[in-house]
Amino acid sequence: MKLKPVLLQSALVFTCCTAAGLLLCNQLSQAQGQQPAANQAPQVEQQLPAALEEILKKWELESSKIEKLEGKHIRIEYEDVFKVEKQSEGIFYYEKPDKGRIDITGMDIKKGAKGKKIDPKTGQPYQLRPGANECWICDGKRIFSINEDAKSYEVFPIPLERRGVNIMEGPLPFLFGMPAKTAKERYFLILEINNPQQILIAAKPKRRADAANYSEAKIILNPKTYLPSAVLLIHPGGKQSTVYTFKDVVANKSRGIIRKLFTDDPFVPDLADYRLEGKVVAVAGEENVQRPVQQAAPVQQATFKVPNMVGHDFKSAEALLQKMGFQTKVWAGDPAKEPRLIHHVYQQVPVPGATAKKGQTVHLKLYIDPNKTKN
Repeated sequence: MKLKPVLLQSALVFTCCTAAGLLLCNQLSQAQGQQPAANQAPQVEQQLPAALEEILKKWELESSKIEKLEGKHIRIEYEDVFKVEKQSEGIFYYEKPDKGRIDITGMDIKKGAKGKKIDPKTGQPYQLRPGANECWICDGKRIFSINEDAKSYEVFPIPLERRGVNIMEGPLPFLFGMPAKTAKERYFLILEINNPQQILIAAKPKRRADAANYSEAKIILNPKTYLPSAVLLIHPGGKQSTVYTFKDVVANKSRGIIRKLFTDDPFVPDLADYRLEGKVVAVAGEENVQRPVQQAAPVQQATFKVPNMVGHDFKSAEALLQKMGFQTKVWAGDPAKEPRLIHHVYQQVPVPGATAKKGQTVHLKLYIDPNKTKN
């Protein structure tokens, strides 16, 4: 496993999930921009079975004992439209109350290797590809999202109300647990498996901010430790999913993986050779909070990463891009080889991950119906 020693500072999502949550910290930053009402859980009281109530209490109790948590992870991303499976691996590290780090490295794919997932229509395995090389870190006040391949990074300040113990308000708190009351307020919960070998809980978000990141999550807990062994995230739309599996997970180890790998503080970044991208806001420290709103530091850049719309139907793609402040233009492209691909995006400009300003036009090329005349 090749791990890249990028030292960074940040904090938010990393702490709330101690592992996979760190991968989604940029999504959390988008959720922060919503109105408070969109972040509040509706007052829906779900009556849970006694067994699940007891599990939530134990999960909360065991999580409260953790001062540090670390381990290794494997991430597999499935793109069902194009039958692609991306594999990555890495390490994660958490320090209470709100520091965390995760390193993600795309796996080396051997020639002839086949994906684990099989296309039910063709019987063929998905095409294997390495995942992206990334690093996420939070230091309690900011989140740093680092793209190792592009040698670039983004910075997101963390509001005071989301710091410290409230870090669990992030988009993926499952890896570190959460108070039972909070879990019931934020999710519709179903206990699917409960035996001495594993506990499987399905969670569907009640809040729009959570639902923007995933439509459903499934968490596998070790009944002996109440630490997660795997998390499945089903993305909105159902055409993509991500699975995180964890091994060698250790709690409260005095000197673990991260401290052995890095001689300096792993939560302090050395970004001298990295390019700053995205929306930049002044550090969200207490000293800034005391200033009047009109005196807040201005945005230094107004560019944003263009999301990947490839594989989406054009209506949902346009809706998401316009919600982010972009203009859209749709172009007729090649005839679809399969009916399910008609009017789905297969190419976009700017390309996914490129930077663009709000108001800029994103061009979407669609597969067309082969039975109709191409305009």
